Amino acid sequence: MRNGLFGTRGLKFLCLALILALNGCNPEKQWQLQETTGHLPDLRFSLMSDTGQAVTDQTYQGHLVMLFFGFTNCQVECPTTLFRLTKIVRHLGDHANRTRILLVTLDSGRDTQQALHRYVTAFDAGHVIGLAGIDSEIENLAKRYRAAYRPKKPDSDDIVHSAAVYVFDTQGHARLLVTPDDTIETVANDLRHLLDSLRL
Repeated sequence: MRNGLFGTRGLKFLCLALILALNGCNPEKQWQLQETTGHLPDLRFSLMSDTGQAVTDQTYQGHLVMLFFGFTNCQVECPTTLFRLTKIVRHLGDHANRTRILLVTLDSGRDTQQALHRYVTAFDAGHVIGLAGIDSEIENLAKRYRAAYRPKKPDSDDIVHSAAVYVFDTQGHARLLVTPDDTIETVANDLRHLLDSLRL
């Protein structure tokens, strides 16, 4: 006996078609990291590198950029973040040469060019670059990417700041956000996937 207008087989077919349609409207999440595409502006800056060169965002065109804010006298967040990022780069294999880590100092008074250079090269001389500028430039850059920090007080050496890392693709578009809770494997997988997609 037929079940209504379509029968049992027809009803099952319609259910299957509906499930497939809904899955098509709600595709599986592409990234494990938090996506920032469309939520943060493109990479834009004009600063000085730890080698004394004037650099801009255009200097790193063609590279995947991992940008974060910190300072060389930071005791916990910065060395931990740099250690993790350099380890992530090593996990990228052949993609490592297409990747740069940019540390923007929040302590321009103490982080001289020489101090920045010694600091970043101690982690990875080939992939990590220290960047510095006047206080207003750094403040504007931090605001541009909504990076929270509190400048040091006169009676303290501490600068309270976020440990978030901003990932920009090879064209300087904001793509992903890395937090301390993301595992090295998770970050490396997403970055590898992103770099692979940029080759297509």
